[in-house]
Amino acid sequence: MIGNQTKGRGFRGLLNYLESQKDAKLIGGNMGGNNARALAREFKISRQLNPEADRVVYHASLSLPDNEQLDEPTWNELANRYLEEMGFDSNQYVVYRHSNTEHDHIHICASRIRLDNGKIVHDSWDYKRSETIIRQLERDYDLQQTQSSHEKLSRNPSIGQQKRLEREQEEYINGERQTPQERPIKQQLQELIDCATIDKLTMPQLLERLQLQGVEVRHGLTRNGKSKGISYSWNDQKFSGTSLGPAYTFPGLQKHKGIDYQPQRDDELIESLLKNPKEQAVESQRFINTIADFIEQSVVESALVETLPQLTEQLSAYQQQQEAGKTAFDDLGAAIVNEEQRLSSQRAVDAISDFIEQSVVESALAETLPQLTEQLSIYRQQLFRAKTAFNDFETALTTELQSHAEKKAFLSISDYIEQSAIESALTETVLGLTEQLSQYRQQLVKDKTTFNDFDEALTAELQSHADQKANFINL
Repeated sequence: MIGNQTKGRGFRGLLNYLESQKDAKLIGGNMGGNNARALAREFKISRQLNPEADRVVYHASLSLPDNEQLDEPTWNELANRYLEEMGFDSNQYVVYRHSNTEHDHIHICASRIRLDNGKIVHDSWDYKRSETIIRQLERDYDLQQTQSSHEKLSRNPSIGQQKRLEREQEEYINGERQTPQERPIKQQLQELIDCATIDKLTMPQLLERLQLQGVEVRHGLTRNGKSKGISYSWNDQKFSGTSLGPAYTFPGLQKHKGIDYQPQRDDELIESLLKNPKEQAVESQRFINTIADFIEQSVVESALVETLPQLTEQLSAYQQQQEAGKTAFDDLGAAIVNEEQRLSSQRAVDAISDFIEQSVVESALAETLPQLTEQLSIYRQQLFRAKTAFNDFETALTTELQSHAEKKAFLSISDYIEQSAIESALTETVLGLTEQLSQYRQQLVKDKTTFNDFDEALTAELQSHADQKANFINL
């Protein structure tokens, strides 16, 4: 998976681009809007939290190889994890999925202003952190492992450059473009340096060879004699060695291209070449041309004696080809003039369009600025009232807690008093019960004695009655 990230100032322009692409689809995020206009208005919420912030727009794209695809829920989950690990855990964001290339990819538009404190998300070492996060996501989601940029000897063209190449190639095939697409200047410069380092050279020889090809080279040393780095300028575009790839840095030229560099031998000559690049290059080229002319003249004189008849015939054929080529060249010149006129007209249209868009933006700002100021004032008043209400709530909560503590203490005392009363009552009751039990026992003893006397009297009465009955029978 390849990741790319940029920072900008305006949400509306980015959202318009993301929405306008063929088969573009808004698949996720944490915002309520469903189109570029509504989302741009919604992003103003975070802008109001930090009005002085400048580059607050964060744009990241994540692209899979052409043989891999993910469904929308997985893309959303992956995008959310990527943002959280990049530090966007309290920020507005949306996710668009594009199908306008062979690679399944998404675009993330996020605000760099945090909603919880209004601060900007920390962005130090963000490119390095992004690559580390992407490598981990590839492992977690069983995706094809992509070689990171620092592991490559040369940097690939950006996603924007790749899209331009694809668009120009399609226009050329459809006849909408007269010439095939040009490779990016960066790629052409990489190939030029590759050709210049095909054989073993010293560092001064390489710089001289690049200067002859029209490449301006810059190099500096620290106070300790260490290299500050190397940069290149070609066709009005400047590139650092790092931006071209590890093989094009000052140490990389020695390590990967085999360029011999010895400070004591080369530093003075390098400094001279960099101070007077044209003079040195012209002088070297003049010397090379002199040697070449001498060698060529000797070879030509020897060969002319043997090949003069053949050369005469070839010259005649060449003249005919030249006439035909001149006609074709004239046609090409006319086509180039027409293309330059078309490009000039297009530039004028673009300039007018930019001016109109800028005027519209300025007008809109002039209209909306008082409203924004009023909304900010209302928002501050609401915050103040909310703070006051929160303080009242905190006071009430403290009072309630104190009341609850007093009630709890009162219940504890009540429980203690009630327990003491029960224990005292039990003590008195037990003593009374003990005394009653003792009296009851004494009563039982008395009753038992009375019962024994009654039993003896009854027995005596029965015996007397039996005796009387016996006497009666005897009579």
